[in-house]
Amino acid sequence: MNQKNMIDIDTKADYILIAFIGKLEYGLIGDLKEELHAISFDTKHGYIIDMQKVTNIDSTGFGMIINFAKKVTMLDKKIAIIVTDDFIRKLFAISQCDKVFPIAKNELQAKQMIKEENWLGELALSEY
Repeated sequence: MNQKNMIDIDTKADYILIAFIGKLEYGLIGDLKEELHAISFDTKHGYIIDMQKVTNIDSTGFGMIINFAKKVTMLDKKIAIIVTDDFIRKLFAISQCDKVFPIAKNELQAKQMIKEENWLGELALSEY
């Protein structure tokens, strides 16, 4: 049975939670990109991207997240990413996205990260 790739968007009081489900791979994320592009940029602190139900991500999926992040940073908002799966965490390390974004273990930790002003990654988004 094929798992449907989905995006679940939940607007919280001071951030927007974006949960991806399935595989973020080439040929599978066209609809997800459109939904991500349509997200409101009216949020106090920023965005939390929840990758807890992602089973795989390739360069196309990382590109989608990077492009979204570039729009977000132009508005002086922040992004934190929840990654709990060891395999997905390794893919973030291989792609060096873990040097660009704060990686959290849960929503509470991610919420704290986007509220803090002092998190600086090893790589700036513009250098990625």
